[in-house]
Amino acid sequence: MTEAQTDWLACGARRCKAQRVAETLAARTAQYSALLCLRRSRLKALLDDDEARDQEELRRRARLLLQEQHAVRVEAAAAAAARQEEERLRHVQQADEQRCKQQCHQYREAYSRTLQRQLNEARADEITLKEYMRHQYGIPPPPGKRP
Repeated sequence: MTEAQTDWLACGARRCKAQRVAETLAARTAQYSALLCLRRSRLKALLDDDEARDQEELRRRARLLLQEQHAVRVEAAAAAAARQEEERLRHVQQADEQRCKQQCHQYREAYSRTLQRQLNEARADEITLKEYMRHQYGIPPPPGKRP
């Protein structure tokens, strides 16, 4: 073989080997790119799952916080209502006691006036009866009194 043919064959062999190397590199690069793409997609899926879990946890905690705040507000409202009811009952009881005292006072005053009037009306009869008894039975008058 001539030198030109040898060069040509060597060049073809180099070209063939270079082409195989390029194809192998391209295949490995494609495989590596596919592997990286698969890893990226798996990692993105994991991150999305983590983010979804985190979001759900945040929503759950927010719901619990709102429920606790609502329970505290309801409890405070119930306590305030109970205090108002107790205060109202205390005022009603005080008003009833005051009314009862006033009625008792009015009754005592009326009774006292009636009793005093009856005593005043009966006083003349009492004096007359005592004088009659003294005169009739001879009971001496009390000391210091005129006969």
